[in-house]
Amino acid sequence: MESLSKDPSADDKQRDDGHPVKLDSEASENKISHVLRTEFDAKYEIVNLQTPLNAFMSGHYKKSFAFFTLRSRLPVILTNVIDTLTREKTELVAQFASNDFEQAAREELKIIIGLISRLKYELQTDKPFQNFTGEEPDQELWNNFINSLPPGERTFFKASSLHAECYLHRKLHSFLENSIFLKSFDFYAKLKEQSLTDSMDDVLALTKYTRRSENSLEVFNELLTINLWSNFNDLCSDPEIIKQTNRQVLQNVEATNHNVLVNQAAKIWDCLSNQKRKKQKQVDFILDNAGYELFSDFILAEYMIEKGLASKVRFHVKAHPWFVTDVTERDFKWTLEYLSQHSDYIISLIGKKFLQYLDEGTFELAPVSRFWTSPYVFNSMAQTDPDLYSSLQQSQLIVFKGELNYRKLLQDVCWDSTQETSTCLRGFLPSNVCVLRRVKSEVISGLAKGVSEALSRKDPQWMVSGRYGIIQFVDVTREFGY
Repeated sequence: MESLSKDPSADDKQRDDGHPVKLDSEASENKISHVLRTEFDAKYEIVNLQTPLNAFMSGHYKKSFAFFTLRSRLPVILTNVIDTLTREKTELVAQFASNDFEQAAREELKIIIGLISRLKYELQTDKPFQNFTGEEPDQELWNNFINSLPPGERTFFKASSLHAECYLHRKLHSFLENSIFLKSFDFYAKLKEQSLTDSMDDVLALTKYTRRSENSLEVFNELLTINLWSNFNDLCSDPEIIKQTNRQVLQNVEATNHNVLVNQAAKIWDCLSNQKRKKQKQVDFILDNAGYELFSDFILAEYMIEKGLASKVRFHVKAHPWFVTDVTERDFKWTLEYLSQHSDYIISLIGKKFLQYLDEGTFELAPVSRFWTSPYVFNSMAQTDPDLYSSLQQSQLIVFKGELNYRKLLQDVCWDSTQETSTCLRGFLPSNVCVLRRVKSEVISGLAKGVSEALSRKDPQWMVSGRYGIIQFVDVTREFGY
């Protein structure tokens, strides 16, 4: 795992308008790039500091992953969406509009591209968040949130980066939502489908690896670890690194142990296997990425069902395309259908098995909640969406997958790394909580004393490299006594 590092801050060389800087010499490039960045910092009040302890992540701090995300990653995402719409214009018009409305669809597509370009400009020039004025079903929720923000926290670089990122992705989807012809289009559908189809060798290997597995803590720990590292299959990772990592993990799961900074698999096992607990044990998965990671989620859920650790597994998806690769209802159903119809007999068999689980109610797709695509952190759920909170209280264990869910659990605050996770949740504990997360930002908790300092000496980029992970557990009975 050590060899799979990449410094994400190494590829940010562009002007304020987002275009690359072309120069004759590396020295000149560095000099002009420095000048442009200095001007940007001064204009938008960027400070050359790391995010202070106990502050929320923000693009205001230049030495933060939040700044890199806002300055480099998000503009690239928007540019890729624009390029996709431009490149596939003819195909999209043919797919979503009849011949009689072909010209109207082309004009609408042009308008959508213009709206995305404007959103990119607003991001790159730290403009204020704009209210939603179309037919968005969650318009009131979002507008109330935006208007409740302090005046100094309503722009991309000054707001919590969690709020800024959620706003950008929600605004991006609203352009389709308010269209006539492209309402059902998903900017990222092809990418998500390809992320699964390109990993079918790994899907087959994982399927074979997990047949006839024993009912034991050791096997359960292996599956949690495999599921943790399946997050390497997001679209931000290099395809060769993805293949290499999937292969390495299955060949020797234990070899990755030194990269798991916290592993509380034994406590999670005890939570599910304790016979004194209620017989009907529901487990909820708050999903992250489509593709191989979603398949790994199904494998872990299958093990829970077959070994009697759960009587039902309920999956929570996003209400609409979100953070590029997050699972929507369409992705969830498409994945199961694709697996069940695959030409490889073993893969089709496992796909049919999962579909049967769904028909029987052993697997369940939870009612789609817009809370997961809201800007709210999770400790506001009881007030913001009491029905969702109440439904999670029925669960024996809630499994939160991935970086965004972790940041929402911890309110995107840069806690002291040794602070207990239960404290950082600030009262959000509808049931027992399990976190499977590959570390990709400065938000972290529950580390042993000295671990963060030792890692920083060894690798200053350890918090954003994605090479480390955590398997954490918070016991609701310990915190609340029930």
